[in-house]
Amino acid sequence: MNKYFSTKVSIFVFAFPALLLFTLFCVYPLLPEIWMSLHKHDGFRNLGFVGLNNYKEVILSSSFWTAHKNTYLIVAISLLLGLPLSMMLSLFMDAQTPKFRRFFKTVAMFPAILSVTVVSQIWLAFYEPNWGLFNAILNSLGLSSWTHSWLTEKKTVMPSIGLTFLWQYIGLNAMLFYTGIKTIPKSYYEAALIDGANFIQVSLRITIPLLQNVIKYVLILSTLGSMAFYSHVRVMTAGGPGDQSRTVIYQMYYTAFDTSEFGKGTAIAVIFILECLLISFFIQRFVARDKLEF
Repeated sequence: MNKYFSTKVSIFVFAFPALLLFTLFCVYPLLPEIWMSLHKHDGFRNLGFVGLNNYKEVILSSSFWTAHKNTYLIVAISLLLGLPLSMMLSLFMDAQTPKFRRFFKTVAMFPAILSVTVVSQIWLAFYEPNWGLFNAILNSLGLSSWTHSWLTEKKTVMPSIGLTFLWQYIGLNAMLFYTGIKTIPKSYYEAALIDGANFIQVSLRITIPLLQNVIKYVLILSTLGSMAFYSHVRVMTAGGPGDQSRTVIYQMYYTAFDTSEFGKGTAIAVIFILECLLISFFIQRFVARDKLEF
């Protein structure tokens, strides 16, 4: 029986339905986009084949690279700040009493279940330059020189939006890590306790190493989620000041719908899809390659 199921024909027969569905729903919808990216198109009319000219004009545009810089800044904030803080929150939550743990779960999940529009409106009030929370705190501490018009200054606009994104999803990632922690057998912790290991040693040598599959999942989710960053920008700054807070997705939308250059907009989309595939491949290839079993 095993010999029969291990033949190439058997593998193809069983894999074919999944392969067909993947091609139908994931690959086929990309073909019209690739076709449009090779044409001059205003959304209603095809104005002619232009080859790779749309790609050339997009890549030579300074707004395209500004959008990339902003997108990868959000990715960096999400990974370098968000994931470590989420991990620390999950470890902290695991060490608490059941009553406090239930309270923390509710508080941690609350921002994630709010709509992006609501979260953005809340933080717009925080960032308001005249009566907003942040400038009011700085003024009360005698730090008036540190106040800013957070969302209209070039150097503060993206970190401010990134902080909003971080606040909304840090609790969700902490809950994912916490769920992974609860799957680790308690016998490991009991053995470490007998050996006299403290909280930090247990976290670094048992919990985090055994969470590598969860870390990998959260890493992919956070990276691709950050690269698709759009809604917060749309609500909070509409890409301004100028093009200084546009992300790649926002630049794609702006090019296609605000300037009616659908050919260039789809060219940006195709380039971005390739980037996401490349990054996903590198994460799968180089991060947490060994499957842990315990």
